[in-house]
Amino acid sequence: MPDPDSFQPIQRMLDPLETAMEGGNTRMRPRPGDNVGTIQQTVWMSFAEYDTFTDWVKNTLNNGTARFAVNVWLGTAYISKTCQFIKPGTMLTSAYISVNKVAVPMKLRVYGM
Repeated sequence: MPDPDSFQPIQRMLDPLETAMEGGNTRMRPRPGDNVGTIQQTVWMSFAEYDTFTDWVKNTLNNGTARFAVNVWLGTAYISKTCQFIKPGTMLTSAYISVNKVAVPMKLRVYGM
């Protein structure tokens, strides 16, 4: 379960594509089908949970590149969404916060926002 104090603002869509024009204007346009948001959170785990998590990221998710279903907090409730880690290698450099807990920071790409 994520640490509620670690939540960052939820980005409900990806930034639009931008093209600088010669006249000084910037053309902005959405990407078709981009209903993808991002969530940043920290999950506290025991050492055993962290070992299982590391194995899952490396082997099941092909070094964290595959998509997976998980309940994510969207401000009012946990909702099951398809997610993908953004820069999965950063999660495996986690901080040991006590003699039996690991803080795992993660940034998730959330599909279907």
